[in-house]
Amino acid sequence: MRPHLLLFACTLAILSASASATPPDWGSPAIKRPDGMPPKNNTTPMFAPHVDDSARWAQVPGCARDIVGGMQDVIYVTGCDVVPNSHGSSQFYRWNGSSFVPFPVAGHGSAIATYGFHSYTIGGDALLYSRSGEGEWQKRGTPDGRPITDVGAGKFGLWVVTARPNGEGGNAIARAMPCANGDRLLPDKDFCGWEEMPGAAVRISVGNTAWVVNAQGQIFEWQDNAGGYWLKRPGCFRDVAANGSSVYAVGCKRGNGDGNAIYRWTYSGWSDAKGAGKRVAVDAMGYAWAITDSGDIWRRVP
Repeated sequence: MRPHLLLFACTLAILSASASATPPDWGSPAIKRPDGMPPKNNTTPMFAPHVDDSARWAQVPGCARDIVGGMQDVIYVTGCDVVPNSHGSSQFYRWNGSSFVPFPVAGHGSAIATYGFHSYTIGGDALLYSRSGEGEWQKRGTPDGRPITDVGAGKFGLWVVTARPNGEGGNAIARAMPCANGDRLLPDKDFCGWEEMPGAAVRISVGNTAWVVNAQGQIFEWQDNAGGYWLKRPGCFRDVAANGSSVYAVGCKRGNGDGNAIYRWTYSGWSDAKGAGKRVAVDAMGYAWAITDSGDIWRRVP
């Protein structure tokens, strides 16, 4: 029987506009980025991954819907236990080295991201929330006050996919702008406004740079030079995860297991990591974690 150690019968506070006594900070309007260079195809037009025969996977206890890796030993998931009347949000859990345990602070969301001392989620109202360290969840502003559908955070900053359609590729993309010295009123102010970015996506992840997957399954890496542009990488994908320089992605084809095939970016192409899932994450050591179609959690081990 598949373990369900994440299914806890508890009632947690629901993230809502009442979560913060003051209006959400750093929301709108989003500053439109000047048009940069158009998306480019990379120099490797074919998708011909080699198989990483050293890849080994081990199942860990729990059931999850979304997963993300942060700095040090941080691995967070949203559980399979959907909170009633929350528009599909789930409670949060953190890996303690042997199992996933509930966050010490009440809350829930549909996606989760983390970097440094800050964690981010999309609440039941489809808006952005964050917490600093072990603090309470606080409602944050979003680009032009719009709902968001995905969030990514890393060394390259905080990025979101909004709910605004932006062509066949999916929804509009925005990234948080850093605070100027005069704007940093409090030490936990991690951003001060938004910048609308070119392109469209359905999934986003941020490490040393930003990666997106669009509605057609195309995958792009942001290049922050020559005005900025998206560089298309080969292959067809459904999800992507970046942590530092390590990048994994879930392909469009079924893998050897309960989900689609998982690949690792090697800078010159993709390597078949011999795993399968529907969501993927990367820990600080560069190893992948995956959630299968059934919600099982697996991690790649040395």
